[in-house]
Amino acid sequence: MDLQAREPAAAADATAAPPLPSGLRERSFDIAGKRVRVVLGEHIEAEMAAALAGLDADRFVVVTDARVAELAAGALAQRLERTAPTLLLSHPPGEEFKNLATLSRFVDLALDFGVTRRSVVVAVGGGIPGNIAGVLAGLLFRGLRLVHVPTTVIAACDSVLSVKQAVNTGHAKNTVGLYHIPEAVLVDLAVVANGSPRDLRSGTCETVKNALAIEPAQIPRLRRLLRREADYSPADLGEIFELSLAVKGRLLLEDPYEKHAGVLLEYGHTVGHALELAGAGRGPGGDMIKHGEAVALGMTAAADVAHRAGLLDAEGLAVHEELIDRIGICRCLTVGIAPETVLHHIAYDNKRGYRSCDGSEVTMVLLRAVGAPLNAEQRYLTPVPQTLVAAAVHDLLRRGKECTAGHGPS
Repeated sequence: MDLQAREPAAAADATAAPPLPSGLRERSFDIAGKRVRVVLGEHIEAEMAAALAGLDADRFVVVTDARVAELAAGALAQRLERTAPTLLLSHPPGEEFKNLATLSRFVDLALDFGVTRRSVVVAVGGGIPGNIAGVLAGLLFRGLRLVHVPTTVIAACDSVLSVKQAVNTGHAKNTVGLYHIPEAVLVDLAVVANGSPRDLRSGTCETVKNALAIEPAQIPRLRRLLRREADYSPADLGEIFELSLAVKGRLLLEDPYEKHAGVLLEYGHTVGHALELAGAGRGPGGDMIKHGEAVALGMTAAADVAHRAGLLDAEGLAVHEELIDRIGICRCLTVGIAPETVLHHIAYDNKRGYRSCDGSEVTMVLLRAVGAPLNAEQRYLTPVPQTLVAAAVHDLLRRGKECTAGHGPS
């Protein structure tokens, strides 16, 4: 299977691609003049290895975390070793390892391994190794080929469908990075469906975000698909993925670098990213908050801010609450943090500079109705007083103190 990207104008060439094996289906999205192929299926380990072998790489560098290295990534690396020398790079799981130190170590190990311009970086896992791999591929020789093999819903539906690649600093998430277009995205839905209920709940949040902020016509399908128990089949997750791809593919065609209409994909992320870095615990054992959970809380806060500002009515607020509840995520912080800590991280948000605002304001994506974002100065970012954001975070903390519901198995 040839996974070399095709130019959108070369329609005849795209239709002439080799036929996919039975049980696989193909999609694509166009971004910055390049077509990225997306291949979906179940139990497609051999097909993924064959597809990667077709890239004629002299070396493969597989980037993953330690948990996935023992499972999907390790098995794929063994298959790739039959085609070309393969290096498996892994880091401990967790947002705190998506940083410059991990990246620097991986750069040195890849160069020691002998990578060249013909080498291919393969990201296997969730959004964290995917982002690290993206920056690694973008930096080495000013750009090596990158293939994503997402193993989580959040990665498949969100982070890999983008050219944005970044790592964190102590101040904020995704503040050091670059733009790098992947060659392909290979999704084994059977692997994705094997995630924990908590991972599956987290993953569906980005698809819900797209519906709330951009494509409300998807809400009836989400009402049918979403289940608090998170007992999703591979077919269910394939449908959820298709919903995300439909929205992101359209926006990326219009705004590949996500600086204008693409900023809408950041809905819920201003507070969400800050909560991730602030270390809010959720779930059994006080586990660190997951990205999708943080986005759900960030959307709750954004809707609260818009409602307090007189922009979003009670009906819009209720739709947010309904969909997040359908996912099975509590709209509260179960371990308290200081709102001042959240505001500190928001001050270094990676969207800052798009719009000027004074030190007492925060720029956020806000809605005046479901699917109707405010479009101030064509930036989709609205300055709001920090006091409104602090009040929304206080409300999440208040709910946490009052919450008696369990948060489901991890």
